[in-house]
Amino acid sequence: MYETGNYMLYREKALRHEPAEEASIAECWQRLGVKIGKNVFTGLYRVSPADLHKPDLLHNIYLGLFNHMMEWVKGFLKKHIRQQALDNAWKEIPPYPRFSVPKKAYCQIRQWQGKEIRNLGRCIPAILASALRNPYSSQYQDFQSALKRVSALVDFTLMAQYRSHTPDTLSYMDSYLQIFHRTKDIFLKFLTSKATRTQANRQDRELRELIAD
Repeated sequence: MYETGNYMLYREKALRHEPAEEASIAECWQRLGVKIGKNVFTGLYRVSPADLHKPDLLHNIYLGLFNHMMEWVKGFLKKHIRQQALDNAWKEIPPYPRFSVPKKAYCQIRQWQGKEIRNLGRCIPAILASALRNPYSSQYQDFQSALKRVSALVDFTLMAQYRSHTPDTLSYMDSYLQIFHRTKDIFLKFLTSKATRTQANRQDRELRELIAD
């Protein structure tokens, strides 16, 4: 891990900085190995920006992007009649340190909790690979694209949990996102827009009223 920046030192340097000594404040930061100058947190009393709130991986990635992707995967598996294969692989996962064995079949989980979605993120590439094994020749390309896309998001999620980053790790994360977006065409038919969902809900409501009448 990299050491946490000494923001008190940066603040002192900013307050004592004299233009005669440095051509610009940026050069002062550069000599200290810092790439930023003063920001909105610099003058806050007893506040260290390094200790402030961090991005929430659980809600932003796992319960957000990751959860959406799994809805698309469910549609993909239904099209190829592979839901049962995914359930079978899900129920056969053995116990492992820091991993909770699933108590329900995948299709029976209606609402994902944080612990469950993290467990899924650790094993979904292997489970999906098992569910999509032995494809027909017409399915092979689609199955490979689906696996590549899911694996790319999992890799991005795992690297996002690093406590510190380097230009190399950020480059890896960027490449994973690019792969994720380049291969998402395989799932586009399972995406629904807000307008489509609104129309479906309206038609469902009208049908229920018609049946009631």
